[in-house]
Amino acid sequence: MKGKGGTLGSYFVLNTGAKIPAIGLGTWQSDGDLCVEAVKTALSVGYRHIDCAHLYGNEIEVGEALTKAFNGSLKREDVFLTSKLYCTMNSLNKIDNYVKVSLKNLGVSYLDLYLMHWPESSAFGDATDPPSKSGSEYRQFLNRLKKAWKAMEGLVELGLVRAIGVSNFSSQQIKELLKFAKIVPAVNQVELHPFWRQDELVKFCQLKGIHVSAHTPLGVPTSSPGQTDSGSGGEDEPGTPRISFRRSRSVHGPMLKLSVVAEIADRHKKTPEQCTWEFDFLHSNGNRVAKLMDLHGRSCCNVIG
Repeated sequence: MKGKGGTLGSYFVLNTGAKIPAIGLGTWQSDGDLCVEAVKTALSVGYRHIDCAHLYGNEIEVGEALTKAFNGSLKREDVFLTSKLYCTMNSLNKIDNYVKVSLKNLGVSYLDLYLMHWPESSAFGDATDPPSKSGSEYRQFLNRLKKAWKAMEGLVELGLVRAIGVSNFSSQQIKELLKFAKIVPAVNQVELHPFWRQDELVKFCQLKGIHVSAHTPLGVPTSSPGQTDSGSGGEDEPGTPRISFRRSRSVHGPMLKLSVVAEIADRHKKTPEQCTWEFDFLHSNGNRVAKLMDLHGRSCCNVIG
């Protein structure tokens, strides 16, 4: 799954043989006309991967932008479309219906990639965090994961999706899935950035031929400070608050205002945003942030931002 090509034009090859663009536009928290405009603008400047989810509640708006683009110079095959299934307690028998709803809202006949949004099966939770009351429900879902994945595999057979994968799955959860999967997940989309490296998960996925896609590459800040339990190491940057990041626990931040990030960006003649995103492409070894962001590392994943 080595990256190829230039910046917006680069891509990675999935285990299906399909090419996934290296950079994608994430549509979480994008609403109404702003969503339509964001997707239109992204496509106009060269983005060719749009990442969606039924749970985001904006696939109709994304579809409106896609329709306008496809009525212009772009063709459906020019754009890589991802959407996600969010399993509720009652959805396991209706997975084909859920993907058909997404297809209708997006105005297309197939998806390039369809992901299981979370391993949990619950009515709780949101687009970024697992359900808050998922203990016993999650254990029940593990017993039904085989049924859910079989239905996902059926979507490929029906031609509704070209590839299937997972999102926010741990190594252990993927191991459980691989025990019975006829189709190995093409992608595991997880939060990944310099302060939450997930090295072991990335290595495990690479060994299994599963491409890693990085979402929220700058982290997901909450509005209130939180106690750290991530063991990210190092001291807070003088004069900057510690921001609690959901799932990644705590990140020294604001990330883009850290002097070490600015220094690395200046050295490589890039913006702090570019430098942070670069980490997700070039996963190098070492404990210091400067080494984490070394621009001579090895390609590992594409970025959804």
